[in-house]
Amino acid sequence: MDDDLPELAYGIPVFPLPAMVLLPHTNLPLHIFEERYRNLMEDTLGKPESQHCFAMGTLLEESGDATLGDPPVSRYAGVGRVTEYSRAPDGRYMLVLHGVGRVRLTHEMSMVRGYRLFGGEWIRDVLPHASRTWERNLSVELKGLALALLREQAEKFRGLLSDDIELGVLTDMVTGYLPFPPEFKLRQMSTPNVIERAAGVISQLEKMIGLAPDKPLHLDDAPPVN
Repeated sequence: MDDDLPELAYGIPVFPLPAMVLLPHTNLPLHIFEERYRNLMEDTLGKPESQHCFAMGTLLEESGDATLGDPPVSRYAGVGRVTEYSRAPDGRYMLVLHGVGRVRLTHEMSMVRGYRLFGGEWIRDVLPHASRTWERNLSVELKGLALALLREQAEKFRGLLSDDIELGVLTDMVTGYLPFPPEFKLRQMSTPNVIERAAGVISQLEKMIGLAPDKPLHLDDAPPVN
């Protein structure tokens, strides 16, 4: 876990969007124009550069044990750091958010300049003892399935997956960049066990290949807007 990440005890700003899940180690382009989220960006960029972080929250239609607030936001969220940004003359922001960690939101705090603030706790990766063989075998299988599914974009995706990439990083990247349902991505977000996450995404990939073997996937989507 990055030692320069913000202290969650003081709250983490949350930018909620429907069907959006930011996985660690993935990049998310964003277009921000709403005033309250321009305020969020101004406040975030006013901190030291290492603290240019906020969380992407997933808006859900119904509240329950796994949500907080109104409108309901999933308790599990990805924290990202602003790595690139530009501001238009009218105040809009174009930026890239890089996922740096997963959190469990514990409570909603007072709103700040129109945007929502939550307390939370980091969810750290867990690797079972004696899992080295599992890591190696799952990594090979996961890479093969992902590349087979992407077809003509395989070389582009292959460039993201170095030979020595850790299983947790690999699993999060595949989960984040491929078009899995938000419900599955949230389940991956809430699961600290790396082996369990890898097995879950392999199962999903096998289903996708079996259901639509001739349909290639595409990675180039337009950035979300608030």
